[in-house]
Amino acid sequence: MEQLIEEEEIRLLRKEMIPRAQLMPFFDRPFFPQRSNRPLTVPREPSFMSMMSSGKCSSCIIPNSQLYSFQQSRHTLKAIYK
Repeated sequence: MEQLIEEEEIRLLRKEMIPRAQLMPFFDRPFFPQRSNRPLTVPREPSFMSMMSSGKCSSCIIPNSQLYSFQQSRHTLKAIYK
C-alpha cells in the first residue's frame, strides 16, 4: 500500500518536471503598466562619519596598524614619482 502511494507521488513529481514552453504574448493587446501609488525615493548623501561614530558599521573601522601601513606606502609612492 505504501509502495503504491510512493510510486504515485513519484509519478506526479515527474509529471511536474516536464519543461513547458512559455506562452506567446498577445501583440494585439499591448501591456500598459499602471503608475504606482508609492512616493518617489528622495536621494540623499551618505553620511560615513555618522556611521563610523555610531558603531553600526563594523567594517568601516580601520585598525591603526593598517592605517599606518597605508600612510607609509602613500609616502613611498610620492617619493617614487618625484
